[in-house]
Amino acid sequence: MMSPARLIDITKLRPQHHGMRTTVTLEPDVARRLREVSRAQKLSFKETLNATLRRGLDQMLAKPRAKSFHTAPENMGILPHLNYDNIGDLLEIAEKTVRR
Repeated sequence: MMSPARLIDITKLRPQHHGMRTTVTLEPDVARRLREVSRAQKLSFKETLNATLRRGLDQMLAKPRAKSFHTAPENMGILPHLNYDNIGDLLEIAEKTVRR
């Protein structure tokens, strides 16, 4: 058995490379569009592909925004015999319930 001083951590010997190399089959139209963007933005194909994937994934993983809810106000007029400062009484009248 080796002494602890002689053990070597091989992960420290190689450069830290966090990228992943893989093969992806692109549909012809996707490859063409990526090349167009790559040329237009003067980026490498790899940079264009990664940026495009990031944007697409961000969009796909984002929580959908809730639709705005709007109501139209309705002028119901003011009835002089009602006390508008007491919401409980108004609700009771509106619901036609008897307070106990």
